[in-house]
Amino acid sequence: MLTLTLVHWLLIGNFTVLLAAAGFIVALRKQQSRETQQLEDKILQLQQGQEAISKSAIGLGRRMKQVEAKAAAADKRPAAAPDARFEQASRLAGMGASADDLIDSLGVARAEAELLVSMRQSASA
Repeated sequence: MLTLTLVHWLLIGNFTVLLAAAGFIVALRKQQSRETQQLEDKILQLQQGQEAISKSAIGLGRRMKQVEAKAAAADKRPAAAPDARFEQASRLAGMGASADDLIDSLGVARAEAELLVSMRQSASA
């Protein structure tokens, strides 16, 4: 019968430890690979979210420029148009037009129309 010496037992023991270590390393590499894939997926999601935020910020900036352009255009409109409308409403109120007539024909606010009518009535009385 074959007897194993101490050297043989040490070699077998070392080989077993090496096999266990290799198995452990393979398991760690698989786990690392899974975690790497998960992190890459999360990075991709974050990049897509960042792109969406960037695009919406760009769109918001464009919209703000449009609003600013409209506001600038509104500031450049001649201020005589509301005064002319007010003068016409005052003239019509002096001729006896009612507040409803002023609202319908000139589109002035109800409070303005009623004020004009009451001022013209008190001035003529």
